[in-house]
Amino acid sequence: MDRTDAPTQPGRRWPFGLDRLRLRFRDPALEMAFRDDRFRHNIGNIRFAFLAGISLWVAWGFLLRPHILASSELRLDAIVRYGVFIPMLLIGLGLTFTSLFRRIWQGMSVVIATITIVVWLYYVSHVLTLPPDYGYVGIILITAFTYTLARLRFILVVLITLIGIAAYLPYAYTASYIDHATRVLATLYLLSFGVLGGLAAYRLERFSRQLFIRERQVEQERERSDGLLLNVLPQAIVEQLKTSPDGRVAQRFDSVTVLIADAVGSTEQGARSSPEAFTAALDELFRRFDHVADRQGLEKIKTIGDAYMAVAGAPVPMHDHAGAAASMALEVLAEAGQVRWPSGDPVRVRVGVATGPAAAGIIGDRKFAYDLWGDTVNLASRLQESAEPGQALVSEPTAEQLTDDYEFGSSRVIDLKGKGPTPARVLSGRCADAPVTTPST
Repeated sequence: MDRTDAPTQPGRRWPFGLDRLRLRFRDPALEMAFRDDRFRHNIGNIRFAFLAGISLWVAWGFLLRPHILASSELRLDAIVRYGVFIPMLLIGLGLTFTSLFRRIWQGMSVVIATITIVVWLYYVSHVLTLPPDYGYVGIILITAFTYTLARLRFILVVLITLIGIAAYLPYAYTASYIDHATRVLATLYLLSFGVLGGLAAYRLERFSRQLFIRERQVEQERERSDGLLLNVLPQAIVEQLKTSPDGRVAQRFDSVTVLIADAVGSTEQGARSSPEAFTAALDELFRRFDHVADRQGLEKIKTIGDAYMAVAGAPVPMHDHAGAAASMALEVLAEAGQVRWPSGDPVRVRVGVATGPAAAGIIGDRKFAYDLWGDTVNLASRLQESAEPGQALVSEPTAEQLTDDYEFGSSRVIDLKGKGPTPARVLSGRCADAPVTTPST
């Protein structure tokens, strides 16, 4: 049975299974995402590993040259160093800048390491003026590169380490010029560094996988919190809150259009219905209004009891905010007729629409919400109260902006509470030849 390692947090278990032996996620898509993420973060280390390898081969060549006495050994050193090792690393470095490298880099690294080990053993077996210890030290350094700089997967580090040990020990125990003490030390060092390197590679990869999971979890939680915020705040305001040092947002708009719709007779309907049935009817009504607001580009501000408030032109300014609000008003009247109270009576609404300046922002520390204030809001509310059921009453400034595209009743003066005589018009519908536009900012 597979043993898995799944990081947890209090009260919750992460659903990311990790095979502890192979260090592989059980979900193929997650495994692929991890490898892509690791490659993106590791490409700099890989290039540095190639550059470091090239630099070391060059530096060691200059340092060791005075100690290589035979001319044949000098030629072999030059051929191996400048004809095999350095060109091979240069090719690998060049491939890191191609799209192909992402798919082949781990397999290519194993091939390069294996070729290096084999050629290295050939080299030390023919350059006899160098100390015998030089052979196994080189194997240790080659394998160390695979997990310190290249940061290959644990399983590949183990594979390369085993190849190095399997290649060197037969050579060491059959070469007559290597004494017994050197053989024992070589065996001890290779096995010790092999185990330690394997453990280091295992812990590094396991840590990187757990870190990857934690980062994904943090990202998911961030998206979830952003989603929750977007349910109560406009996206533009969420972005402003992220950059606001004091968590405050305040805006001033020279011209917006406010729409307020109220369900007629909801108090009586609520008294005659069960809470569940009444809530379901009101929920269906306001969900329809939400969809209309989204289509027309209005921002829902809030619901107060059986009243629904939205604004066009805030928090993001809109060029034709009056037209968008008028379109929503007509759709709201039509949509309300599709919903019925628990009693079976059709829902009827009154709508008030007003255009003018307004202030907006967020106040408070708890249960805060984006809100709108000003005389324009009060006017829309008073127009809604004065409208007949199934009627949308708009302010004169709103109607003046829409005379080319919408039909209105004759202007009339209404005595509004708190405002006195105020001119207003009934919105009748859209003109037959009016162009259909999409919301624009």
